[in-house]
Amino acid sequence: MPDIVDTPTSQALTAGMDRWLRLRWCLAPGQIIAVLLAGPLPPRPPAWLLAALLGVTFLPGLAARVWRRVENERALLATLILVDVALLTVALALCGGASNPFSVLYLAYVILGCVLLGPRHGWISTVVASGFYAALFLLLPAPSGHGAHMHGGGSELGRHLWSMYFAFVAVAILAVLFVASVIRTLRVREADLAEAKARAERNERLASVMVLAAGTAHEMGTPLATIAITAKEMERAAADWRDPQWREDAQLIRREVERCRRLLDDLRGQAGTVEGETPVASPIGEVVAKVAQTLSEAERRRVTLTPASAAVEVFLPRAAFVQVLGNLVRNALEASSPDAPVLIDASAGAATVVRVTDRGHGMDAGTVARAREPFFTTKPPGAGLGLGLFLADRFARDLGGTLLIDSKPGAGTEIRLELPS
Repeated sequence: MPDIVDTPTSQALTAGMDRWLRLRWCLAPGQIIAVLLAGPLPPRPPAWLLAALLGVTFLPGLAARVWRRVENERALLATLILVDVALLTVALALCGGASNPFSVLYLAYVILGCVLLGPRHGWISTVVASGFYAALFLLLPAPSGHGAHMHGGGSELGRHLWSMYFAFVAVAILAVLFVASVIRTLRVREADLAEAKARAERNERLASVMVLAAGTAHEMGTPLATIAITAKEMERAAADWRDPQWREDAQLIRREVERCRRLLDDLRGQAGTVEGETPVASPIGEVVAKVAQTLSEAERRRVTLTPASAAVEVFLPRAAFVQVLGNLVRNALEASSPDAPVLIDASAGAATVVRVTDRGHGMDAGTVARAREPFFTTKPPGAGLGLGLFLADRFARDLGGTLLIDSKPGAGTEIRLELPS
């Protein structure tokens, strides 16, 4: 499963910025108007000052449109929210201070920061909004006179407003905790859906491969059988010829035909899948011996199993594992120079680890990232289908394990299968 992070992705930030900039043209002026209308009775601040404040609310949105090209959209969006909180504080200071009922709008910016920028900024927004809200108490005294009698006088009104402040802080904290929990739950679900989608795509690609393999095996079966029969007749006829080279050539043709038929049978079968096969305990030495039977004599001499690994037992679907390990070994042989060795190492503990290491030309980071994709290959056209690592990765995933690739250009490659014991 992909890592779950609390901060939104760049794509989510861009979408959030777009939505907020569109909504802000109405919401920011609207909240200022609401604050002004809910302010105390006359005397009010000068009309020009209120009009200037209303006009200033449009400036951050215009500035954000101009500076939108900066790379750090997170900082731009955070600054925009901070500016809006400051403008709200100025409006409240001009129209009743903490006694203005629209001081509750501070909570909107706490939730907005948490949703658009993540829980960490939600906590920052809580501290900032609480600070601005507290500044209204410290800079402006609690109103008295008209309207104060409903609360029993200025002193009681002050206590009432401070109680509202602490209630705001408590609600803001609860809101951030709740929104953060919801965001993380949604992101876990998104990650699960992404993983399920990726798994479905892999299975669909594999199904396509199997259909192609079955069709190829069916079509190639007849000509290979014809070649095998003809080679057998050539071998019999060559027994009476003086030149033994003809007999050796006929035998070589038959061996290569049998090898092709085995490969087609492998493709027509499960191709590294584990469905329907019961895991059995097998010494890694026996598995490597089965793999060696599919290699030429020269290739077998290049493959080395570490002495300590020969007796290590693996509890796996044997046929599928033989095929997967064979694919990895052949890839290592083809990636190396003709005389370079390929090392197989295995260990068993909390997990069964099998390593196939070569001294070939290695892979860069981009190639490593795509190496598990079906039909991706760096070999020349016609030299391979690009399925070896894809099938090995699927084999590991089906068993609850992982396939890791450690490779650098010029330093060879290590393929590591980590499977549950």
